[in-house]
Parts: sequence; structure tokens; C-alpha cells
Amino acid sequence: MTEAEQLNVTRQLASLIRSGLPLLDAIRLMEFKTIEKHLHQGRSLSSALEKMGFHAFCVGLIKTGEASGHLYESLAQINIFLDKKIKLNKKIKKALHYPMIVLGISLIVLFAMFHWVIPSFEQMFQNFQAKLPWPTVVLIESSKWLREYFLIIFIGLVFTSLAFIQYWKFSTSLQQLIDRYLLRLPVLGKIRRSVLVTQWARNIGTLYSHGIPILDAIRHTALTSNDWVVYDLCSKTKVLLSQGWSFSDALIRWNTSYQLLHKEYLQLIRISESSGDLGGTLLLVADQEEERLDLLVDQLTQSLEPLLMLIMGGMIGSLVIALYLPIFEMGQIL
Repeated sequence: MTEAEQLNVTRQLASLIRSGLPLLDAIRLMEFKTIEKHLHQGRSLSSALEKMGFHAFCVGLIKTGEASGHLYESLAQINIFLDKKIKLNKKIKKALHYPMIVLGISLIVLFAMFHWVIPSFEQMFQNFQAKLPWPTVVLIESSKWLREYFLIIFIGLVFTSLAFIQYWKFSTSLQQLIDRYLLRLPVLGKIRRSVLVTQWARNIGTLYSHGIPILDAIRHTALTSNDWVVYDLCSKTKVLLSQGWSFSDALIRWNTSYQLLHKEYLQLIRISESSGDLGGTLLLVADQEEERLDLLVDQLTQSLEPLLMLIMGGMIGSLVIALYLPIFEMGQIL
């Protein structure tokens, strides 16, 4: 199930349970035959949702709600979690949407020029008696080479991409290397860092605020993370906590290697351990980092628009100048 579908289910279920309907009646009213069948067999709601493909984080919260008798509160927390997660994914897509469109248009324009425009100019230049300028010669020869070997290049790129993806799927060392490298990128690295911190803090904060022990909350976050940096953070923090370290000290020790968490966040977490509001502080960190992410995405979009247009215009302009150089030179001679 998609996250939007999961959110739709939990919202409906939370509304019906809040209105006073028993769980089985609420499921029957929602016409979820699979879940209803599981409940009739004596199984729990969490196990039924797990089989339907619900997020492991949501299943863990529902298990806690079932055990404590606060199922509605668990569903309400899941609604907040999924809603924020969906919005976060939309922000990431928004940051990549415009560059991908411009890149696609640029590739189409370049393909059209090399495949149709430059060959038409080449036929015209064959009637010239004068020697062609070197930029024009390079452009024509490049066009010939690309047209001649286009199919081989295309198949090679597709094969290489598929081979890389397959190798990436089964190579944890490559995944770890890429995840660490992405954090070092100039602008996209900051956005990725904000995304990871937001997800990490919200996951642990929500679970811990709901009564799940900190070690279990960290374990759940590690298992549901799709990034090796967060997995490394969770696994090493869990080991240090088991050895008697405080949560903040464990984070500070790990953070010296990656610099993922800002110093003010580490200070807030240290203070919250003394005040007993660790869950609330982690949720506050997630909200603050999400605001930072909004700002980074807006800055990226505003700076990329003129930069991409400049690059695109520069490439096409250079091609046009190279094509028209012989005509300009002929005009000067005449």
C-alpha cells in the first residue's frame, strides 16, 4: 500500500473509533474484508495491517496502542506521522521537479540538433570552397560520430545503468559509500541531511512519546530506514546506550564522524534528558529541521532556475554560433 492509502485507512479508522464504534464494527463499516477476516480469526489489528503492507513504524505504534488500550491515540499519531512524511516527500520531489524538466528538454533539443539540424548545415557547407572554422568541424564530426554509433551508445548506457542498479541492490558497501557521498554534495547534501534528521527525529520522538522504550524506538527506526547513515546512527547509538551511555553522549560521539546533527539539537536533547521530555524535544527537532528543509528547497529552486536557463542557453547558443561561423566568415569575405 502507498503511504497515501495507509493514511486514508488510519484516518477513517481513527474517526470511527473516536465516535465510539467498536473496532470490528468500524472495520466492517469500512468494508475491509481482509482485516475483518483476520479479526474474526482472533488475530490482532497490527498483524492484519502488517500483512496488508503497512509501514513497520505504523504497525509498531498500533501494537503499542493495542497493548495499552489506547488504540485511537496510536492511530492519531500515525496520521500525523504519515501526513508529515507525505508532505516531506512532496517537498523533495518539488526540489527535483524543475531541474529534471529542464534537463529533459535540453536533451531533446540537443538530440534534435545533432540528428537533424547539424546534418542539414553539413550538406550546405559541402558547397563551400573555404576551410571551415575548427568549432564547426568539431561539431560536424561529433554529429557524424553520434549518428553512426547512437544505437551502440544507447544500448551501452542502458546496459551499464541496469548493471549498476543490480550491483547496487546487492552491494551494501556501495550503498554505504553512495549514502555517505551524497551528504558531502554542496547543496543537495544539505537537503539530504535535513531529510534524514527530520525522519530520524520524528520516528524516534513519536515512538518514545507513545511509551515505546528508547532502545526499541531506535531499533524500529533503524529497521525502517532506507539510508545507511541513519542505520549506522541508530545501530551505534543503540550499542552505546546498552553500555550505559546517555542518549545525548552517544549522539555526540557518533556525530563527530558525520556531522549530521546540529550542535543546538544535541544541546536540546541533552537538556530534555534531564527534564524528562525527550520525545517532545525530538519532535520539536523534527519540526525545526522541516522548516529548515522548506527554506533550503525554496533557495535551491530559486537559484537553479536562472542557472539552468543560463547553462541551457549557453549550450544551444554555442552550437548555433559554431554552425553560423562559416556564414559569418563568408559574409566578411564578400
